[in-house]
Amino acid sequence: MMDRWATLAYLDEMDMKDMTQKQRILKYMRDFGSITKIEAMRDLGIMRLEARIWELIRDGWPIFADMECAPNRYGQDTRYARYRRAA
Repeated sequence: MMDRWATLAYLDEMDMKDMTQKQRILKYMRDFGSITKIEAMRDLGIMRLEARIWELIRDGWPIFADMECAPNRYGQDTRYARYRRAA
């Protein structure tokens, strides 16, 4: 069975400004393995990561969410999702 993530090689030839938000997310996940909402906003300029992830899952991409916990600037524990590609 062909690795669906390997089919994304064509994205290497594209400029990020010419990609759709979903293409940016797929490339980021292929290159880094996972993505969080903060990374999507900071690195890709995507404000509604959860909506794009839902669309990608609906399109058949094998993406899973792991819940993580980290302190916020006030020292309180905050939970957030890290979306990762299936192995």
